[in-house]
Amino acid sequence: MYLSALDLDLFTPASPTAGPVPSGAPSADVVARRFKFLTADGQAATPLEQEAVLGTNDLLDVHFLDRCLLARRCVGRIRVRGGGRTGWATGFLIAPGLLLTNHHVFPTAASVASSSVGFDYWFDIAGRSPGDPDEFPLDAASFYVSDPVLDFAVVAVGARSAAGADIAARGYLRLIPESGKVREQTDFVTILQHPDGVPMQVALRENQVIRAGDDEPYLWYRADTAHGSSGAPVFNDSFQVVALHANGRIKRADGGYVLAAGGTTDRLDGLTESDVVWEANVGFRVSRIAARLLQLAGADWPARLPAIEAAMRGGDVMSTTIDGLAGRGPGPVAAEVPAAPSARAVTADGLTVPITVRLSIEAGGAAAQPTPLESEALELRPPLIYDGLADRPGFDCRFLDPGSDVPQPVITQQGARILAPLLDGDDAELRYRHFSVWMHRERRLALFTAANVDWRQRRKIVDGKVTSRDSLAGWPPRNNYMEQWVVDPRMEARFQLPDVFYSEDRGAFDKGHIVRRDDVCWGERFEEIQMANGDTFHVTNCSPQVKRFNQAAQGQENWGDLEAAIEKVTEREAEAACLYAGPVFGATDRWFRGKDDSGTARIQIPDRFWKIVVVRGADGYEAYGFIIGQDVTAITEAEFYVTPEWAAAWTPISAIADLMRGWLDLGALAAIDQHADA
Repeated sequence: MYLSALDLDLFTPASPTAGPVPSGAPSADVVARRFKFLTADGQAATPLEQEAVLGTNDLLDVHFLDRCLLARRCVGRIRVRGGGRTGWATGFLIAPGLLLTNHHVFPTAASVASSSVGFDYWFDIAGRSPGDPDEFPLDAASFYVSDPVLDFAVVAVGARSAAGADIAARGYLRLIPESGKVREQTDFVTILQHPDGVPMQVALRENQVIRAGDDEPYLWYRADTAHGSSGAPVFNDSFQVVALHANGRIKRADGGYVLAAGGTTDRLDGLTESDVVWEANVGFRVSRIAARLLQLAGADWPARLPAIEAAMRGGDVMSTTIDGLAGRGPGPVAAEVPAAPSARAVTADGLTVPITVRLSIEAGGAAAQPTPLESEALELRPPLIYDGLADRPGFDCRFLDPGSDVPQPVITQQGARILAPLLDGDDAELRYRHFSVWMHRERRLALFTAANVDWRQRRKIVDGKVTSRDSLAGWPPRNNYMEQWVVDPRMEARFQLPDVFYSEDRGAFDKGHIVRRDDVCWGERFEEIQMANGDTFHVTNCSPQVKRFNQAAQGQENWGDLEAAIEKVTEREAEAACLYAGPVFGATDRWFRGKDDSGTARIQIPDRFWKIVVVRGADGYEAYGFIIGQDVTAITEAEFYVTPEWAAAWTPISAIADLMRGWLDLGALAAIDQHADA
């Protein structure tokens, strides 16, 4: 915009000594509105108000972002595999072919097993899927050291990735043995990480250091992390690595853990992350790690020591790039890696994680160890699943009205031909607690599901027991696990897509609930709720969904958002509902080659899902249908009606019926479809 001298004069507030306003010039109020220089109370902003630093000065030179982009190539997503278990963590290269992560990720050389690390795994500028990371094997036989007190492990990375890339060409981040002080309340940190194994995310600078005692080996900082962030590098504003992220820390008071609802507790059994007050995240200083690493390498791997010492002096991606730009060197280089000793043998006896991390995080260095809730565990374990599957009642068609059946999908003769039968007869309905599933025999996924939802009976504590996810899973105290899904023994395994398809899918898919776990975890007794929880973890209720589609708060409104919105509506207004849902099986769905229990599996992946909500209205049953792809707007929280931005997602039930390819008759639901009255 070009401004004349007159325009500039208009920004100067009138004063008692100011001359008259030129004829025809707009008034001060008009100018203020035109250029939006208004304060919160609608008054014109003064020059003093037009620029301000609020609180701490958070301004940084823009090359901070360039350094972030440079450093990210050295940070990888670790896939922990071994002993039939799998999990995620983060790690970063600290020397040619050497990766630093946490001791609680790899507590022994044997625990490395067949694990790997993948690089360059992030969404592109358009937010598109990154595809497969550049995956390198980990090789504990070539190098492995660890220290439980400082919670670090360093392991060798294979020379070549699956795609043939050279690990030495990737570069590394420097560990500085004599790194400078980090100041409490003044300094901030940035963390590059792969929480839950997702494409790389960044906790960008607004993460204040709140504890950094000179005599302590760790830092406390406020930052966003999650399971899988273990082993992430923690950077200062110069993008030097200052700490290795280890775990979170729950706030303590009066000798106990502080609860979000108020008060304290001396036990964390059955509690989840949202039940407690988080005080900080904890990372170990790289100066302490660097000194200890030199000791361990010198004692156990002397042939590797020169390369590690050289990497600590320089040659990292940051310094070599800066030197190259300044004409002091050729740019990034890779130090020579001495040949690894061949006398060491490692027996891969499987993972031994999760493990309690032995570290001190209290003043004086003699405090309690991090709790399992604070540490990030990796083991896969099925939730508690009750016996007596054959006696489950399944979906109740008179759930909303004892005097009449709720309208529901009807399986046609054509649909019956593609259903997978149960082992004990011709019936195809898999009945669980509060819901039922009908399976597509060829696609190995649910054709559709039917669930009863009653938020009047969804309580946080039942029979004196917490109904948290971990508590319902029935896992022993002081352990964290990741849910492993199981096949239903009432149906041939060849009609079901097993858990290994998802755990060995190179991070392509989430295990997406068709019947949402929270929707059916209700009841008068704890055992009833726990039974429903376990039932949802049968693979018959699972469908491959990408994370950005499956989970709420993934940057766009999606399947998870719709599920959460329906929860708010049924809890606040209708209180009870019947939900029908399933994939849209298209002939042109893309194929994915993965694994199953027999070795390999080639599966067509649905790219759309449908859901129909039935509630009791003032004049009888009402139905609302949705087809969800990657874009969906949220349902209003006040009641079941559709705002203008809903148009793309709200779908006539007759249109959903057309996509069922003659397998399901939705006529009874179409007759009460509220879309017809819109």
